Amino acid sequence: MGGPVAGATPVVVERGEACGVVEANWGRDWGVVLAGLEQLVASGGSCRAESLSSKKYAAHFNYGVALESNGEIEPAIVQYQAAVAIDGQRPEALAALLRLGALPEPTTVPCPATVAPRPDPAPAEAPDPASFVYRRDGRLFWDGRPFQVRGVNYYPRHAPWQRFLPEADLPEMEEELALIGAAGFNTIRVFLWYDALFVCEPEAAIPVETAFAKVDGLFQLAGEHGLKVIVTLNDLPDLTFRPLYSDWPRYDAQTMYIVRRYRNEAGLLAWDLRNEGDLDYGARLGDAARFSQEEVIGWLVHAAELVRENDPDHLVTAGWWGNPAATAPYADVLSFHHWTGAGELQARVAVYRRESDKPLLLEEVGYHSWKDAPRDGRDEAAQARLLAEAIGVAEGNGLAGWLVWTAFDFAPEPGQPWGFEHFFGLWRPDLTPKAALDGWGDQRE
Repeated sequence: MGGPVAGATPVVVERGEACGVVEANWGRDWGVVLAGLEQLVASGGSCRAESLSSKKYAAHFNYGVALESNGEIEPAIVQYQAAVAIDGQRPEALAALLRLGALPEPTTVPCPATVAPRPDPAPAEAPDPASFVYRRDGRLFWDGRPFQVRGVNYYPRHAPWQRFLPEADLPEMEEELALIGAAGFNTIRVFLWYDALFVCEPEAAIPVETAFAKVDGLFQLAGEHGLKVIVTLNDLPDLTFRPLYSDWPRYDAQTMYIVRRYRNEAGLLAWDLRNEGDLDYGARLGDAARFSQEEVIGWLVHAAELVRENDPDHLVTAGWWGNPAATAPYADVLSFHHWTGAGELQARVAVYRRESDKPLLLEEVGYHSWKDAPRDGRDEAAQARLLAEAIGVAEGNGLAGWLVWTAFDFAPEPGQPWGFEHFFGLWRPDLTPKAALDGWGDQRE
């Protein structure tokens, strides 16, 4: 993969030719490709299904690879840094900069002098802690009776992942939560991405009230439709510049603010400290460990203490991808995720039961229904069968409960192609039910 060196004279591309130029020169001349993409951005154009920002990221990264392979390290670093500036969540360019010792310095927006100190966000009146879900003898209870989680992981269907808080629409969320409640579910799990919730220096924990208003509204709507809420903290954290596991002040003040704001919510079921933190120490075969298990668990101890100091009444868990035994000393509920068949789930539950007597929660279980998936295409009937089998195992083994991944199929972001991750829902994006919605019907109370 070749291309002119960084800093060469820009290539001028006519508007009407930009798409063809990008495609013709992809993998041949990255300078020309980037010039064509800039022209498309300036003219408001598009090129096939992939978004222009994603194509620009890929072009900068590939240009950097080509330059580095030719021994041109400094120009390669410029391209990798340009890719990170477009999307700081994608790992390829970050890994290259880390390998080359060239990560840019982290920057934070200073808080303006006009920003007022944040007040204690907790409501003045607290409900009776006995109204919260609690743990006793390896089971969950609510209002004096056993409580089994039967729920879904929830993002609004048009605003998943990073788009949740910036783009979520409360009337649309009300329609979705009404469907979830009417279907007989009793719990939703949601994810809080701190970058959308706070502004300026993270240590100051200055809230973005428009974003928190959506979280407030979600709690209210969930309560109206009979749904408890598991809140996953520290979603999509910085693991590179100011890593979550070693730079604790980066997140502590923000976590404290969230916990104190919602510590009196009767509808809050549990705080989930981190989604699949065990992947960061290489729990999945074939994945590189970015941190040691000691670092991740050390942070988990700290985070659990921080949450309990600010909310001693609600349950604490940590949703591990694999074996949750490492979280047992610090969590009230052991949560794990499962993506293979019911037979493997049965075996996992047997192992985890021998390792701890704490309540065991199947926090994510799901199967896509994308028939065009390259490796494992399946239809909605197959999705329903797999899900019913897995939920049957969870119910038959007395787990504290289960949550399906996910409530809704997600519509891709404009310009993005469909992929398997868009098809895990129980409802389609038009809110029509899929066969999987009835896959657990025999288990309802």
